[in-house]
Amino acid sequence: MYEEFMSVQAVNQTKDDMLLVGKRLAEKGLLIGKGGNYSVRIGEDRILLTASGFCKSEIGREHISLIDMEGNLLEGLKPALDIRMHLEIYRSLPEIRAIVHSHPPIMTGFAMSNYTFEDFMMPEAILDIGGIEVTDFSVPTTAQVAEVIHKSIQKNPGVKALILKGHGVLCLSDVDVMDACYKLECLEAVGQAILVTKALGGAYQMTPEELAGVQALLAKK
Repeated sequence: MYEEFMSVQAVNQTKDDMLLVGKRLAEKGLLIGKGGNYSVRIGEDRILLTASGFCKSEIGREHISLIDMEGNLLEGLKPALDIRMHLEIYRSLPEIRAIVHSHPPIMTGFAMSNYTFEDFMMPEAILDIGGIEVTDFSVPTTAQVAEVIHKSIQKNPGVKALILKGHGVLCLSDVDVMDACYKLECLEAVGQAILVTKALGGAYQMTPEELAGVQALLAKK
């Protein structure tokens, strides 16, 4: 399943993509200071994860650590303190290849609110992101984070964006880390659109027939 990622050249390219994610999100104001982290699964028992305590827009390959599925450090610096949530996602959703976690201003505001996304209907976002779920509150970096993420995945196995209550967001991809990055950018745009619809009196609600059409299109992806 992961053989194509095992060559040194491929691993280095993946690391370079991870570095690009940090620069891209920082330039867009979606990754602030030393916050955020991201990972890529490169083997059945191997994960690349950004190191703890560094500004992600300024790191190099040496700031990307290699860990196993138990969280053991195999190479590099101390990995991100949010390691538990990355491991939980890879264990619960084996098809996921990359995860980007950040605290983008607008969606972090949603994470700190009581908005549920249950009535959210925006065709482009459904197609570009996939399922969106809001987790219960958990203390960051603790085992609670993995527990609430597991609960949300059980509720919606097709989830691709997790709004961590009171914390930030996670975007998941079964393609690569750049795709996870694009999902996060799209998610922040969704937050902006929701705020505008609220200012204009509320969002348009798709009919069951319209929603079925979007879901049929999604099934073909």
